[in-house]
Amino acid sequence: MARKTIDVYCKNGHLLFGKYNKVKSGFLMKCYLDMIGEDYVGVIGLANETDVFCPKCRVRIGRIGLKHGRPSVIINHGGVRQIKT
Repeated sequence: MARKTIDVYCKNGHLLFGKYNKVKSGFLMKCYLDMIGEDYVGVIGLANETDVFCPKCRVRIGRIGLKHGRPSVIINHGGVRQIKT
């Protein structure tokens, strides 16, 4: 599988996560916290089930949860720009 480094933006164009290492192809469904290169939101260390918002426009971008035993941001598709790799 080819790894791609992408930037994740909210629907209003604010940078949320820079240099995210996306492994699988397809739509962005979750962002594993350990794969985020630059965290502009401050999600590292948040508790499970915490809602995550864009720090600039306050759009809900997802919530913290466990996927495959790893903490991640489970993406709310109305809150981020559509990314398909």
